Amino acid sequence: MINQKNTCKTKIRFKFYKKGEFKYLSHLDITRIIIRALRRAELKIEYSLGYNPKPKIIFSIPTPLGIESLAEYSDVILGEKINGQEFKKRVNLQLKPQIQIVKAKRMTIKAANLMNDIAVSLYSIKLESYYSDKRLLERFYADIEENIMDESDFSNSIFDLKIMQDKEDSHIFFLKLFGYAKIFTEKKNKFFKFNDFYRYFTGWLDGYNVHIKEVKKEELFIVRGNMLKKPWDVV
Repeated sequence: MINQKNTCKTKIRFKFYKKGEFKYLSHLDITRIIIRALRRAELKIEYSLGYNPKPKIIFSIPTPLGIESLAEYSDVILGEKINGQEFKKRVNLQLKPQIQIVKAKRMTIKAANLMNDIAVSLYSIKLESYYSDKRLLERFYADIEENIMDESDFSNSIFDLKIMQDKEDSHIFFLKLFGYAKIFTEKKNKFFKFNDFYRYFTGWLDGYNVHIKEVKKEELFIVRGNMLKKPWDVV
């Protein structure tokens, strides 16, 4: 049995990315990589009690397979005092360049469960127009909010969306899509399923001479009141 007499506990919340070929690894593969890195970094991970003790670590909602993510989050309980900067440094030495911690912060032990608290996922979809048809693009801008935000089957699973043109290339623009990652009874919303949306959206784009160049999961948010907050900004 694992000895847990040490009463000095620290909760670390950390954010990491998965890029390149690592975007094709499953959520289970990613969790294994992170846990092994923590062990190699000789951090004192706390474990659950019982006959089959498990590390006290929680991960945010899985990213769809094949999508690059800049915003994977995790909470881990450690049986030692350590600050976020030291944690980040030690663990990153044990990880490949395709998966690295970008920020780590000490949280209160009683901070809300990360998996249950994440409410909105932000996806950035990079789009390219085939032609510089101003009227076509104007119609695209107008229709994307009306058709997708208000009339599509995904309307009650989208928290918000924004579209913006690239400052340097008029053929490139970005759709910033905020999808619900949690059910709010009072809103009667649905959970946003990115893979289903992607199939629908690629077909919808055909009428506008626009195609998808790149997709990334850019950030996760927690809802407090009527505001979106990053997981760092809550306790």
